[in-house]
Amino acid sequence: MEANRKINLEDLSRAIDSEMHTVGNGFPLEVFPDVIQKLIHSAKNTNGFDKDYFSAGILSVCATAIGNSVHLHNGSYKSKPILWLSIIGSPGTGKTHPLSFAKQPIKLKDDQTYIEYQSLMLEYEQRDKEAKGKKPSFGKFILMDFTPEMLAQSLQHNSKGVLVFQDELMGWINSFDKYKKGNDQQMYLELFNGNELTVDRVTKEPIRIAQTNVNILGGMQPKIVKQLAGNNRSEDGFLDRFLFVYPENLEPNLFTGVDIPEAHKENYKRLINNLLEAPQQTIKTNASNIEVFKQWQHQKATECYNDTLERSIQAKMETYVWRLALIIEMMQQAVTGNYTISLQNKNLEKAIGLVEYFRLNALRVHDKIMTKNPLEDLTALQIELYKALPFEFKRADVLPLFEQMEIGIRTGDRFLKNEKLFDSFQTSKELKAGNYKKKFQQ
Repeated sequence: MEANRKINLEDLSRAIDSEMHTVGNGFPLEVFPDVIQKLIHSAKNTNGFDKDYFSAGILSVCATAIGNSVHLHNGSYKSKPILWLSIIGSPGTGKTHPLSFAKQPIKLKDDQTYIEYQSLMLEYEQRDKEAKGKKPSFGKFILMDFTPEMLAQSLQHNSKGVLVFQDELMGWINSFDKYKKGNDQQMYLELFNGNELTVDRVTKEPIRIAQTNVNILGGMQPKIVKQLAGNNRSEDGFLDRFLFVYPENLEPNLFTGVDIPEAHKENYKRLINNLLEAPQQTIKTNASNIEVFKQWQHQKATECYNDTLERSIQAKMETYVWRLALIIEMMQQAVTGNYTISLQNKNLEKAIGLVEYFRLNALRVHDKIMTKNPLEDLTALQIELYKALPFEFKRADVLPLFEQMEIGIRTGDRFLKNEKLFDSFQTSKELKAGNYKKKFQQ
């Protein structure tokens, strides 16, 4: 039995390091079952889905599908599969389509549930008043445009939990307390831990949900990331609760005329359905799992202790390790159909590798929030162009550089008009335009 085997700390450290060293290559796809890894590679080669964006969407939907059915007890406290995920990218970088595909299986479940709800409502309305009984309810998974009361009602009618899905997360966050003065932000801080939710209503019965499960998934543009730290969100822990996906060196989405094979789509749909139907259970850690976690946690907590930001991020990563280990374990069990209450060490090690990926992304986001350097808002190609330009130059002299870097004239001219990056000036009355000076030395 794994729980009883002798722990070799040297081998354990090597295994954890192996998982952590994969994070430089982007989202560690090995956290997924083989059939899902094949889907992600296929989606990249056919539809051009960025692997990091698509992986984040799949992870969020898997967490939602598990919901309140399964939790993990690590010996000290209970963890639920609750993830707050934000993918960051400029317009046109292909954030929307991977997330839309990822949520499709639970959207189909919502569509089916709504048809059944309509049928039950029709029967209900046709009954005599004395025989009506309890009014049917519609318990959906995906919430997009809703009030706090509607959130409570959805949780009341769907014991699994819900997915808050937002194309633009900041628009949703900025709408907090829109409908009435309250404390929406504090409510979500409580929901992050799956705590009780109570909504008192004047004209209707109060709503009380003892076990909540609210996942969050959405996009954000780099230029508005700084807003995320507003309204005390960096101080009260709201910001630190998000896992960020902020890939570097995004590639353009090149049309192929080919779609993802149906077999891959069916495998993904089957995985989500299996997770939706998974038996209620509590996964319990063993002595071996605890040693794996302690080896990582002791090392990272010590490294981060003297840096306020890194210490704060580490605290949240420790919470997320167990949540991600639960999701990774359940994905594997759902593929094999062999449901057990044991957590495999290899899945905990994969969760550690995944939180290290999210740690790097969190640090990138915090750098973005704190920086005042306009160069941080540039794409990789724009930075390369900025570095290649002389400190002072005439527009006519750099046109060959535009051509060499395959940058269109209009695109190049629009770049030169960025007053945060360049000063334009005239050298004489005859030469009034087309002369530039960089504001930053590279």
